[in-house]
Amino acid sequence: MLRACFVLVGGFLTGAFILAALMATGASAGMSRDLSDCTAAKDRGAVAACSRVMNSGRLPNAQMYIGYFNRGTAWRRVGEPAKAIADYTKVLELKPGFARAYEARGFAKSDLGTHAEAVSDLDEAVKQGKGDWRFLYSRAVVLRSEGDRAAALRDLQAAGDLKPDVANVALMRALVRADAGEVDAAREEIARVLETKREEASAYYARAWVSFSAGDIAAAEADIDRALSLRSGSASAMMLKARILEARGDRKAARSSYDKALAVGGDGFDGLAARRIARQRLAALGGDAAPKRGSDVAEAKIDPPRPLDCKVFLPATGSVVTAKCSE
Repeated sequence: MLRACFVLVGGFLTGAFILAALMATGASAGMSRDLSDCTAAKDRGAVAACSRVMNSGRLPNAQMYIGYFNRGTAWRRVGEPAKAIADYTKVLELKPGFARAYEARGFAKSDLGTHAEAVSDLDEAVKQGKGDWRFLYSRAVVLRSEGDRAAALRDLQAAGDLKPDVANVALMRALVRADAGEVDAAREEIARVLETKREEASAYYARAWVSFSAGDIAAAEADIDRALSLRSGSASAMMLKARILEARGDRKAARSSYDKALAVGGDGFDGLAARRIARQRLAALGGDAAPKRGSDVAEAKIDPPRPLDCKVFLPATGSVVTAKCSE
């Protein structure tokens, strides 16, 4: 008998919830692949995979919102924020008051340029999150992107008070200060992080951003190369590397690096700003602001539906129970 275990866990910021298939021996290769792709939620293949999972009759109704959440995340990552918003709205119909869906929809609305609506959704995420520092942090990210530095700093201060040991809170505060021209204060924030986290890629990215903003291209390049050596898949580091290459006059290499930044799945530190800048600069350079990848059009085949048993995660109680899936 085919058996699947659907487990719900949360990722940082708007990362997809993991619809993890812990498949027993003999599991359908097609379904296993679809569950894996839907979990990754990184391309158009994931959109199709999530749709097949939801339409297969094997996902318990109580967990249908996870499929919509992951599909919405995939839509957003391939540059389709309107479709992402539709899926996140469906999540909220199925699970009213779900803070993570408000957060994710707020980011998608920010991508779309509906700024007031984006902040409104993040306001609701903070309200529903009941003191969770992550929603304050997320709202600060959106407020920064809208240029409201004072409000962003207030949220970052509140997030830091709730969770003082999170490096990204201090580093985002440094970026906001740098945006405001407070270069020395920004560097002090970053230095404090690097005192205890010498291998923190985000800290080197933040310091590179400050140096680039101050016109010190050589220092920015040294730090961004360090950041990329620590985390080669950082969209924000790839974007800033592209800006440095562009400043040096290497337009071809800059376009390639912008493309790579857009091809990365997930937000990561300063990912919202990174994707926006990459798209803007590609458009200015005459490049494709939405690069196509083979995985964007991949359509994994799925075996015909077969009965299976499910273990269903119940978010309200934090427990896992066994239940029959639809046949």
